[in-house]
Amino acid sequence: MNFTLKQLQIFTAVVKSGSTLAASEALNISQPAVSLAISELESGLGTPIFDRWKKRMILNERGRALVPAARLLLANAEEVDILFSGSQRFLGNLRIGASATLAGYVVPELIADFAAEHPAIKIDVVCSNKSGIISKIEDWELDIGFIAGRSSSQNIYNRPYLTDELCIFASSSHPLTNKETVTMEDLAQSSWIMREGGSGTKEVFMNSLPFGMGQLNVTMVSDNLELIKCAVAQSASLGCVSLNALSKDVNSGHLKILHTPYLNLKREYYIIMHKQRRKSSLLNVFIDFIDNFIPQKQQTLP
Repeated sequence: MNFTLKQLQIFTAVVKSGSTLAASEALNISQPAVSLAISELESGLGTPIFDRWKKRMILNERGRALVPAARLLLANAEEVDILFSGSQRFLGNLRIGASATLAGYVVPELIADFAAEHPAIKIDVVCSNKSGIISKIEDWELDIGFIAGRSSSQNIYNRPYLTDELCIFASSSHPLTNKETVTMEDLAQSSWIMREGGSGTKEVFMNSLPFGMGQLNVTMVSDNLELIKCAVAQSASLGCVSLNALSKDVNSGHLKILHTPYLNLKREYYIIMHKQRRKSSLLNVFIDFIDNFIPQKQQTLP
């Protein structure tokens, strides 16, 4: 073997941070040591993995191919280390990803309780949209992810988690809140503040609309749920997010849910993992905790 785990660790740190300087700070080593490790790694592999241009290091095609393999090797090496530490159930680094709604309103209680029960385990939590979490699982950046809806990737194992429901909402002063049932024509004539492409929320909402409805008048797009709610509360636009994200705002009277029984806005949350990832002792501990975790009562539409 013409490379070391230390070199791979430094390589992945450079990829994650974007520069040798940032990687040196993250790893608490000198920048020349980082540069030397990358040079030695390239020498051992017999090929450049970065293109150099004006003092910048840009990952090339071979470097991009190395990233997931390096992350997998490091994850397996960490598992070996934990396995022979004598405390494999309580040590290690767990990398969790969650799409926006789950990260903000569903899994924090789960993760907080797990962390309290296993204080020696270091937990890294990444928030992204559905497609972002899937991509990070495929690239071995994350051990486990929580998303809305199944992943269609052949590399991903899907496991059902919880049932959710989206709802159309508006400001409490919006004229449509006075209607018992909001019609499809009302929706078509309204302006919208929506989630971004790649989000599970937008995917479910768009799939619920009947064929031939036409293009919605979307005036604003954001990946930030709180921003969407705030913008809807201060405008004449409509929005669509999970009821889990709306319950407090509805109870306070800032927002109101519109009745749209003809739309199928139910969805499933899934736990996802890479099919090739071996379930480490640490990952099994976390999965067992999920199976035995009793969350607060889920929100339901009134």
